Amino acid sequence: MRAALATARYWGPLVAGLLCLVAMSFVGLVVSWLLLLAGLALILDGATAMFARATGTGGITSHRQ
Repeated sequence: MRAALATARYWGPLVAGLLCLVAMSFVGLVVSWLLLLAGLALILDGATAMFARATGTGGITSHRQ
């Protein structure tokens, strides 16, 4: 159960963002614009969460000065 929740934290926003981008073609102009902003924000959130979880990228504790 815990692994499914951890995976949903990364894939949930990506899938929701993709659904927003697909739904844009079925609605009007103003709603389409709002769905575009929401979709891009969700995709950015999911992608940066995946990037932050990657262990090879290092972090603030890895690069001491």
